[in-house]
Amino acid sequence: MADRDRQIRLKVEDIVKETGAELLEFKVNSFSGKNVVHCVVDLPEGGITLGSCATINKRVVAFLEENDSLNSNCTVEVNSPGLDRKLYTFKDFFKAKGRNISIWLSEPVEGKEYLEGQVLAVGDDELSLECEDKILKISFNKIKVGKEKI
Repeated sequence: MADRDRQIRLKVEDIVKETGAELLEFKVNSFSGKNVVHCVVDLPEGGITLGSCATINKRVVAFLEENDSLNSNCTVEVNSPGLDRKLYTFKDFFKAKGRNISIWLSEPVEGKEYLEGQVLAVGDDELSLECEDKILKISFNKIKVGKEKI
């Protein structure tokens, strides 16, 4: 990540934190001479509103305009993670506790590289998944990605 993008990310993280939300994803892309700042934000407990995304968007735009960080030629997108957001981190799986998820594994568990089930518990190194009337303990280092079942 370029130094300019890193500085923008740090300021965006501050803006997002001030609203009580978390920055989940951040990218600066350039298309045909126009820069696009893309942010995915959510509340720690989930459920960010459109109004909160709009507030964050306005503050990020104001910062970029004040500092001319991207030469006044940019678009800012602030989105919620959506219902089909992928699960990668401990925190992602912790938020999904009690819900049904699908996970793709780097190594088979019980002979399978894909599992579906309900998240029963999330520990430091593993999660407990109720799957086909069994409770499986799955190490985070074996999980490529997960997704909440809608």
